Amino acid sequence: LALAKEGGERVVAIGEIGLDYDRTQFCDKDIQMKWFLRQLELAKDAQLPIIFHNRNTGGDFERVVRENRDMIAGGVVHSFTGDVDEMKSLCDLGLYIGINGCALKTDEGLEMARQIPLDRLVLETDAPWCGLRPSGPAAKHVKTKWAEVKRDKFVMGTMVKDRQEPANTLHIAEVLAAVKGVGLEELAEATFANTIKVLFPAEAEKASAV
Repeated sequence: LALAKEGGERVVAIGEIGLDYDRTQFCDKDIQMKWFLRQLELAKDAQLPIIFHNRNTGGDFERVVRENRDMIAGGVVHSFTGDVDEMKSLCDLGLYIGINGCALKTDEGLEMARQIPLDRLVLETDAPWCGLRPSGPAAKHVKTKWAEVKRDKFVMGTMVKDRQEPANTLHIAEVLAAVKGVGLEELAEATFANTIKVLFPAEAEKASAV
């Protein structure tokens, strides 16, 4: 907490924090819930936005966020893979939805992503995980290709095969622009603006005042 308060511009958010019911073998639901609530209190004290983790929580995550919304100074539901209804509920709470390759593995995921309001969407990679599957339904929308090599053959200037990297944000943008039926530049500008709004609100306010 001291680091968050004293970090100045170096600390822009708290997280990631949340609930993950796919991994209860490591931490059961009661323990997760106890410390999630405590972490929300810390985030309130720090007055910073939150990067949220929410995986297969059966509505518990949404309920906790809704009940404690006054403690939350905005945030992103990172690596979102839920359904359309959950996405809409989280958007209604004023949160942003972070999309990477994990959400784009199925036609259902593409449809969910299509319905995310453009002013609630942010792009991410979750590198080195959550890349797009070459055989998945999103792959046909990827336009940009880079040279790739296996990890043990790495040379500067090439990508590592099957490893998600920050540059692959462009792939996520290309897919989302295609399924939403908007231009790539429009989507990039909107998601960049959303990122500034949620993580750098002071900069967003200066920009809007110009």
